[in-house]
Amino acid sequence: MASGIAVEDSIPEQYNDMKLKKTAKFIVFKIEEKKKIVVDFVGEPCDTITYDEDKAQFDMLKSKLLPDVPRYLLYDFKFTTESGRIAEKLAFIFYCPDSCKIGEKMIYASSKDSLKKTFTGLGAEFQANEFDDLDYVEFAKEIQKKGF
Repeated sequence: MASGIAVEDSIPEQYNDMKLKKTAKFIVFKIEEKKKIVVDFVGEPCDTITYDEDKAQFDMLKSKLLPDVPRYLLYDFKFTTESGRIAEKLAFIFYCPDSCKIGEKMIYASSKDSLKKTFTGLGAEFQANEFDDLDYVEFAKEIQKKGF
């Protein structure tokens, strides 16, 4: 279902810069005035090597979110697995808490695909319906399990 919500023109370029040039560790998007998807905030570039370093960056991102406010997230997972392999994957996370207003849920859910279409070559996708669902441990397990 298309919502008619536009995606800010600069978002595809920001995505490509994040993916190819590592200009950000994460980008958070919001719908502004029920008209346009825009960047809410950006995490500074950070080359994480260990699982704990990457988790700390994710926890910092999570601390900037409000529990009852939906957002779209791009997060650049990068950590060393227990087997010594580097796991690196850019992931899209749709955070739409069950506790937010029904109108917000509908707008965010129906606009998700419009935003995702601008992310060519996206590596992984997750959805979180509760604040506690934004669980780095579970996301990282999926990244490893899928061999990313």
